[in-house]
Amino acid sequence: MKISNLESRKNDGFTLIELVIVIAGLASLISFSLPGYLNSIKLNRIEEVKALMNGYASDCLSKSRVYDGNNLVEYLEETSPYDLDNERLATLGYRIDGDKNKCSNVGIKPLSDDEKDLFAFDFSINDGFILKTGTPSDNPKFLNSCKGWAGKNCGLSEAQKAEFARLKALAKAKSDCEAEFQTWLNKPSSGEFVTWDKNEETCSSKVWAFEGRVVNSAEAVEQALKNKYGKACIEWRESKRDSKATSANGNPETKDPECGGVQYWFHSGQEFTNQSDWTEYDNQIRKQACINDRSNAISQNKSGQYTYGPGTKPSPCGETVWLCNGTEYTSNADYLTTSCGAPPPPPPPPQPPASCVISPICQFIPNHAICKCK
Repeated sequence: MKISNLESRKNDGFTLIELVIVIAGLASLISFSLPGYLNSIKLNRIEEVKALMNGYASDCLSKSRVYDGNNLVEYLEETSPYDLDNERLATLGYRIDGDKNKCSNVGIKPLSDDEKDLFAFDFSINDGFILKTGTPSDNPKFLNSCKGWAGKNCGLSEAQKAEFARLKALAKAKSDCEAEFQTWLNKPSSGEFVTWDKNEETCSSKVWAFEGRVVNSAEAVEQALKNKYGKACIEWRESKRDSKATSANGNPETKDPECGGVQYWFHSGQEFTNQSDWTEYDNQIRKQACINDRSNAISQNKSGQYTYGPGTKPSPCGETVWLCNGTEYTSNADYLTTSCGAPPPPPPPPQPPASCVISPICQFIPNHAICKCK
C-alpha cells in the first residue's frame, strides 16, 4: 500500500497546521529557557559586582595596614576605596547604599527599590578583618550567590545585627582610647593615664609613664623622678599636702622641671595622680558638708524654704526643701499645711471711734468730765 507520494509533494510548502505546531514548540522552548537566561545574565552581573567589591575591600585593607597614625578607625571612617563611584556600578544595575562609601563600611544595593532578584551586600573592616554581609532578595535562586559572598551572614537576624553594631562601637571606643593614650605618651608625658582594658572592654586600664616611656607602676615613676631630679619635687608635694591645699577647680599642678612633667592634684591634705580620683574625693567632701548642713538646719529648727549647701552637687547639695519644727518637707504645698507654713489669722476688726457730744461749757472748762469722750 502506498502511504504518500513524495514525488508529488516535493514542490509543496508547509501546511498551516505544521507551521502552528512548529511555532508553538518554539514558544514553549522559549518560555522554559528565557527566565533561566535572564537569571544567568543577572547572576553574571552580580559576580562582576562581587569582583568590584572584593577589589574595594582589598584596597581598604591595604590602606589600613600601611596606616601609621594613632586612630585607625577614624581614618577608615574618612577614607573611600579607590574608584568607587555610582557610574560604574549603574552599568551593572547597582548603586552605593546611602552613605556606605567609606572603608569602615562599603555597601551597595540594586538601582531599583522594586528589584526582586538582585540583592544588597556590603563589607566592613574591624581590627584588620573584613566582615561581609548580605540581604537576600525575594528570588530563592539568588540565595546561593548571596551565601557565596557573605556565607552565614547572608540574611542577618536582629540579634546578629545588634552584635555587629556592638562590635563596631567597641572597635571605635578602643581605637579612640588607644589614640588618646598614644597622643599623651608622645608629648612626652609623665605620670598616670588610662588605656584599653581588653578584659573589661573599657578605657580603664591604668598605665604609667615617665617622659614618654612606659613604666610598670606609680612607684617606678617616683623612682625615675628621684633618679633624675632628686628631692625637690618630693619636698614641693609634701608642702602642698602639709598645707592642706586644694587644687583650684580640679586643675592639675606640677613643678617644672623638678617633677618631670608629672601632674598632681591636691585636696585637703591628700594627693592624687589623676583627675577622676580627685573628683571622686572632692564629691565625697562636698556631699559630707551638705549632709552636715542638712543636719544642722534640722537640729536648729530652721523654718521655711532652705537650700542645702555648699554648692549644687552631689546630692543633697543644691536640694531645696521646706523645714518646720525639725521636719523636712519636699514641696511647698506640704509645708503650707504645717503650723510654720499656715497663713497667720486675719487681724481683728478695728474698734469704732468713740462718739460724744461736746457741751458749750467745754469752751470754758475743757477738763470737765462731760468734755471727755468715752
